[in-house]
Amino acid sequence: MTPVQSFPKTDAEVIIIGAGPAGTIAAFELAKQGISVLILEKAIFPRYKVCGAGLTHKILCEIPFDLSPVFETTINTICFSTGLKEVFTRTSPDPIIYCSMREKLDAFLLSQAVAAGARVIHGVHAQDVKQSINQVEVITRTGSYRSKLLIGADGASSMVARVSGLRDNLLPGLAWEAEIKTNSDAINRFSNTVFLDWGSFPGGYGWVFPKKDHFSVGVGGPAHLSKWMMLYYQQFMNYFMDGLQNFSSSIPHYETSSLKSWPIPVRVKKSRFINDKVVVVGDAGGLTDPLTGEGIYYAIRSGKLAAEACSDYLQGKSSKMDQYSLSVNEALMTELLEANRIRYLFNTVPGKIHHFVRDSDRAWRAFGKVLRGERWYADVRRGFGKWRILWGTACRISKQISDRKERKFLRNGKIRTITSS
Repeated sequence: MTPVQSFPKTDAEVIIIGAGPAGTIAAFELAKQGISVLILEKAIFPRYKVCGAGLTHKILCEIPFDLSPVFETTINTICFSTGLKEVFTRTSPDPIIYCSMREKLDAFLLSQAVAAGARVIHGVHAQDVKQSINQVEVITRTGSYRSKLLIGADGASSMVARVSGLRDNLLPGLAWEAEIKTNSDAINRFSNTVFLDWGSFPGGYGWVFPKKDHFSVGVGGPAHLSKWMMLYYQQFMNYFMDGLQNFSSSIPHYETSSLKSWPIPVRVKKSRFINDKVVVVGDAGGLTDPLTGEGIYYAIRSGKLAAEACSDYLQGKSSKMDQYSLSVNEALMTELLEANRIRYLFNTVPGKIHHFVRDSDRAWRAFGKVLRGERWYADVRRGFGKWRILWGTACRISKQISDRKERKFLRNGKIRTITSS
């Protein structure tokens, strides 16, 4: 007679550490199947989260419920600059992105997971993870929790990824963002416009996202060039406020309600995203776009893939969780690696790409479709027609040039100075 495998008592079949988009979507997908889910979240919701929180069409297509309650603004126009000059605007008849605040988005997603049957405990700081033959134990400051499977959705500085040996092949990025309150007429005037600066330093970019009653202003780039970022942020703010003055009935003043930094880990090779019964999702897995720093889409997709793998394992459809790594590498990393190749091309000739988007309607339409998620980064290669055979060679050469430009900038780089009027 074959013995039946027995599991020790658990607090849930699946524990999820972290209640961001990756964790809550995974919880929602599992709970609606009747699988017991416990979310451990160190913060008390709603909580402020540094993030531009631009929601694209491809994100909305992945969400199994209506997200419109968290929309603050709808974006149809992008105002581009390169090196804080050569400004032009492009407008799309269709929405490019919808802007939200992460505290609203995350709280809404968590409420949907709880409504589906997931449990959540706030104020729990997970410190360690231990695996045995048939369970996972999460050690916290106040006690332990046990489950059959664990999903690490604990962000860019993931403890789960660290202790599980899942932090390989990561390229560190960094971003700063502030919430800026200024004249209401300026906010209303640009409520449908995103400002985007690129090419000010290798791999660097700045953005302004309009929200309901303020602007979210941020800059980002490679972490090893971080000593220039605060100077870039200050010059970007001067540039932006100078621009607002042309449209304001009075001299713009502004108030900074927060200024915080956060890491942006980028996975640069296909890797393992699982260690036995532990998987990592979203930022914890380094699943962020190396070109734009966007991570919400990849958080949601990886959360859904993790839920699918956990469900198959718990229902006996698979004996291991290995399928999760295979799915992430095929569905997500293939696209992210292509984005990294395009990043090298952009870093090599940012001015030419800036002018291409400015002067070519075809380039602008393609750019908008990629942002919305109607086209993929892999489509960029196909857009070169018969010349796409040279794509791999061009990307390799661009990487060498891009790396040299970063090293040169690291030695003696300068940020363009903009002085407020």
